[in-house]
Amino acid sequence: MTLKQLALLLLLAAPSRAAEVYIGIEGTGGKHAFEMGLEPFSAADPKSQVDAEEGRKLREVLRADLLFSRSFELDEDTPPADAPDALKAWKDRGAAFLVRGKAGRSADMLSLQVTLLDLGTNQPLLSRYYRQRADAWRVLAHTAADDIVRQLTGRKGVARSRIAFSNDQSGSKEIYVVDYDGKELRRVTSNKSLNLLPRWRPDGRALAFTSYKDGNPDLFLHDFERGKLSTISDRQGLNVAGGFSPDGTQLAATISRGKEPNVFLIELKTGAAKAVTSHFGVDSSPTFSPDGTQLAFVSDRAGNPQVHILELGTGRIRRLTHLNWCDSPSWSPTGEWIAFAGRAHRKDNLDIFLVDVTGTRVLQLTHGEGQNEAPSWASDGRFLSFSSTRGSKKPQVYVMDADGSAPRRLLEVPGGSYTPNWSP
Repeated sequence: MTLKQLALLLLLAAPSRAAEVYIGIEGTGGKHAFEMGLEPFSAADPKSQVDAEEGRKLREVLRADLLFSRSFELDEDTPPADAPDALKAWKDRGAAFLVRGKAGRSADMLSLQVTLLDLGTNQPLLSRYYRQRADAWRVLAHTAADDIVRQLTGRKGVARSRIAFSNDQSGSKEIYVVDYDGKELRRVTSNKSLNLLPRWRPDGRALAFTSYKDGNPDLFLHDFERGKLSTISDRQGLNVAGGFSPDGTQLAATISRGKEPNVFLIELKTGAAKAVTSHFGVDSSPTFSPDGTQLAFVSDRAGNPQVHILELGTGRIRRLTHLNWCDSPSWSPTGEWIAFAGRAHRKDNLDIFLVDVTGTRVLQLTHGEGQNEAPSWASDGRFLSFSSTRGSKKPQVYVMDADGSAPRRLLEVPGGSYTPNWSP
């Protein structure tokens, strides 16, 4: 949650009464691309135009997923059909691996057989059969891509992940969800109110968010599988999600109870809320460390908003940042970095920064291209989503590599889009 948004929430919910920055030039992790051949997918029934078209569509999505992962250099120049040894031809061109696929459609079901070959041994590293409802064909392709990424890199792929955000195209702010690649946009809320600051549960099956649908900024949970909306916290004043604990049993939240906002831990099973900060001012935007033992949050206890870390076991708090303004921290899944929005000097635009958990290194990822806010990590720690006004008057959702390179707008959607949150 940004401090500007918190100020607005406080106004709506109120009862009736100079810094040094290290500009990093290196990335946050090394990049290594595997040389991979990608053949056209064949049809399960060679005479079926439907099977052929399904194979083309599935291959195109899988191809985009593999390229997005930054893990592969794809060679798509398939050797001629009459080549005496196709695998040798791929290998001679430098490919170390080869992906083959075969697609088939039967009534409302779609199947895909994917094989990943090691061209050093000509043996399959992965051979998997997928079957899915035809209307969920993109999920099928994303699943295959994630399996290939995991097989060769050991990391979980992000192709099945989604990004939630708030958008005002309808005249009110509603919550929307979209696939990580900007496809399959879906509206989650339709209550014609203010719905803000979505946060994914670790299993990716539910979404917490704040809504004014009942007049107070209350905290709700939308369960996608059951289609059920339940109340997490409707205490007087602010109830704003920060982030779930890694095991999904607790939610760190900003709660004011009609007083100064502080950080609370809510037990989701019982609804009990325990204050973990007590400060005359503003403590907000908590985010769990990957091991669940610490919280990063924003506090103005130093005079202006800065990122702090709270050790839950001891209650010890230490300050990480020394900028003019800091907002909306997001702890990386790998644990060593915290992304946040901030500005080094009073007249600067808001930009996206990283700070390491010791507070000794600060990397600036964006550089004044509009107002850049609300960073959120992909589950593999290699990408960030954020909102930005670059190129438009209202903020839009962008995605970039974790070293700040390759920023691109996620999707074209009317209105302004705010506070994106990337799912597991």
